[in-house]
Amino acid sequence: MNIVTLSRSAGLLVLVIVAELTSAQSPVGLSGVWSTNSLDTLENPAWDIVGKLSCRCTAETYEYLQSILYDPANDHMSASEIVDALETHTNEVIAERLTAAGRAIGAAFDLADDPAIQCERFGVLRTILHSDPIEFEIFDDRIEIRGEDLTIDRTVYMDGRGHPDGLEPSLAGHSIGWFEGDTLVVETVGVSANIADDQLAIHNSDRVRSVERYRVTGDGDNLDAEVTLHDPVMLREPLTIRRPRIRTMDVELDRSPCVVISGQF
Repeated sequence: MNIVTLSRSAGLLVLVIVAELTSAQSPVGLSGVWSTNSLDTLENPAWDIVGKLSCRCTAETYEYLQSILYDPANDHMSASEIVDALETHTNEVIAERLTAAGRAIGAAFDLADDPAIQCERFGVLRTILHSDPIEFEIFDDRIEIRGEDLTIDRTVYMDGRGHPDGLEPSLAGHSIGWFEGDTLVVETVGVSANIADDQLAIHNSDRVRSVERYRVTGDGDNLDAEVTLHDPVMLREPLTIRRPRIRTMDVELDRSPCVVISGQF
């Protein structure tokens, strides 16, 4: 066997090993429904103080939250004041991170023009960042992720494949996943230009790449969840948004049909 053949065989062996390890591992307790903080879940004992105050905020904002909570000088702040401070901080981080194109498109966005009003499905990034409950279903070769409202159902391929060449951009894009220790990592490419998040006024181009990370913590009832957006058109540098969740075994996804809203909200 010559060196080239041996090299190819070794590469094939590595791919086989990676595929076997990927399918063999699974995050403990990831299956089921996970919810963000809301009036319905705030009394759940799984939430700590950070979880109760958690938001659809940047990773830097969670560091800022820690500084607020553990500095006695801030003891006078009410929960609503902290929430307002977190929102302001996240908006500042995002504004600094956006390119001129990202700022212009965000500033021009009008909620009255949101395609969701006409029951058009969210793109994958808006699906990821949406605050409603999500459900994970684990299979040997893939993970199915479902949500509520206008979120799209997602398939994350866990069989060791890569992204195909020549992807035509779509709402869902193409997602592959693997485990790094106890963390599920999901990479998505091939996403069509869309609203990444309406509340944060973030849009994505069709050159975006996202990396999600999910890790079950505590007694198995907490889910650290974050997504990092890499978009050379809309962002000057990568942007990470965190959104902690808790296990909610009593919650079933609301999959009611959408009703088109005409005229105005």
